[in-house]
Amino acid sequence: MQLSDDRVWIDGCFDFTHHGHAGAILQARQTIEGDGGTLICGVHNDREIEMNKGTLPVMTSRERYEHTRANRWCGEVVEDAPYVTQPAWLDRYGCRYVVHGDDITLDANGEDCYQEMKDIGRFRVVKRTNGVSTTEIIHRILTGSKGSNDRASLEDLKRYASGPDGHSRHCYVFQGTLDHVLVEGNFKLCPEEFVLVRGTFDLFHMGQIDQLAQVKSLEGKKIIAVIEDSNDCIMSPKERALSVLSCRHLDGVVIQPEIKQVDYEIDDDRLTQGSEFQYLTCGVIVERIERQRDAYVRRNVRKGMPSA
Repeated sequence: MQLSDDRVWIDGCFDFTHHGHAGAILQARQTIEGDGGTLICGVHNDREIEMNKGTLPVMTSRERYEHTRANRWCGEVVEDAPYVTQPAWLDRYGCRYVVHGDDITLDANGEDCYQEMKDIGRFRVVKRTNGVSTTEIIHRILTGSKGSNDRASLEDLKRYASGPDGHSRHCYVFQGTLDHVLVEGNFKLCPEEFVLVRGTFDLFHMGQIDQLAQVKSLEGKKIIAVIEDSNDCIMSPKERALSVLSCRHLDGVVIQPEIKQVDYEIDDDRLTQGSEFQYLTCGVIVERIERQRDAYVRRNVRKGMPSA
């Protein structure tokens, strides 16, 4: 395939596929001019991650592949992408450049996974999202701590509400009620055409995403996520809002909600019935980490986190 500046590659483990990952995917999409290009997201399989990081990811390959596909700025997912990025893989998909954050990712031998791409001038850097990482989320679970009370800035909400091209308006962001618009979307406000789905959306995962897709399929209307405040969440209000905003199935979110009546609650039987990911809950994710507590503690200590 002929190489094109309009086809860009980004790769990663995308474990939890949190808003830091979503932010990198968004920035990578923004390196493509216009709306005709495609962002290719390569996702490493469990074996490659275990071999290079020493532990399995928390989320399975299937969960990570599908979560990445659900990202609004992702044009295509390549499964089983190599941990060390190779020119031949980019060539296969017509991508001239790979995009990565401004941190260094090392393989099992301590070598920069992107060194070859840097050496041949096919590497582009975007800013890493500070304050969020898979390591940090695992640490909170290991220590029983909760996320901060930080809320997303208006600037961040506007960025994550952008359309598939990474620039145009797409999602609405409401505060409190549907009468208070923080971020304008790309369609006329018509509340009778909205379907409201309420949840905390903690550890935003495929169990929840599949339910949002189910609502979209059942209703054929604009889907608005009502993100509940809760002191029991592992992730902060900011982390949850930005993670949810990146989902391609949504048309808007309500933060700090004052809405009493909604159409669906997350984990409603109508939404989980028949779902491929109905087994997946926050409790299941926490249990996975607790089952391999010692391995995750060792990994986090190697990454500079205090011992849990």
